[in-house]
Amino acid sequence: MENVVVNVNGVIHVFSSLQREIEAPQAVVSVFDRSFLYGDSLYEVFRSHEGVFLQLDEHLERLYRSAALCRMRVSQDPGSLKAQIAKTFAEFQKGAQKGQQDAYCRLVLTRGVGRIGFGEECVLTPTQIIIIVQKVELPTEAQIEKGLHLQISKRIRNRPEALDPAMKSGNYLNSLLAYLEAAAENIDDKFDDALLCNGDGHITEGTTFNIFYVKRGILVTPPLDIGILEGTTRRAVLEVARQLSIPIREVRFPKERLYKADEVFATSTTKDIFPVTRLDQKKIGAGKPGEISLKLRKALQAALIESAKKMGRH
Repeated sequence: MENVVVNVNGVIHVFSSLQREIEAPQAVVSVFDRSFLYGDSLYEVFRSHEGVFLQLDEHLERLYRSAALCRMRVSQDPGSLKAQIAKTFAEFQKGAQKGQQDAYCRLVLTRGVGRIGFGEECVLTPTQIIIIVQKVELPTEAQIEKGLHLQISKRIRNRPEALDPAMKSGNYLNSLLAYLEAAAENIDDKFDDALLCNGDGHITEGTTFNIFYVKRGILVTPPLDIGILEGTTRRAVLEVARQLSIPIREVRFPKERLYKADEVFATSTTKDIFPVTRLDQKKIGAGKPGEISLKLRKALQAALIESAKKMGRH
């Protein structure tokens, strides 16, 4: 039985079966909502640990930065968003099968509902909020040991001058198509996901994750100005690496650097640090999670747990 809780503009809907919602929708968004008409929305994803959402303030700060980038005037302040998140999470915990359960939360903010047309005068409501809370699915130790198999997509990342990836937008076709194209490849050893390059052939990021590699003990990742999202986990990994005195380089590089790397890993809210062991059907390093990747993963998880404890004490 599923336990999914949806908050649409403050109204809570609880689902034990998503099939029922498909057959008789209750949690609905207007067909005149800008998110439906134009992909005119923003979102953030975060997860909880022992009842506390990790890096929540950072996610909300990034949401408001994204709003500024897309000229969206947010009607809700951070305090009201936190209150709605807490309300939704509390309802989710009521349906948890074994007491308190860690959760995945997706917060969606749309520009609003109104007449068809691009102009702000067409928007007739405040910004709309949708919050989805469900059980978080974290990688298992077996999955970590196997590692990810990624394809470097032929599809290039949106140029920042066209649609800035630093804005976490609901307009996600660029990444979605890269993922679907990788998944559709007719090979025995299926791809798990995709990486995208920019128009100059430099690696940018994955469909939903940032990317790092290690060569001769140096940690390397693309710089923000190449046109990528500043992942909260990316930022945390760089901080942990500094604490561990691991040398860091934020530089542009072609895909060949990844083929020759000692280690490669992906980072995201739901992946933490997830080793990449194969890339374009080529083995990375020894074909298993590397020493620095696992060391950083352990240190990152400890840092996040400590942060959650501090937040829980406030």
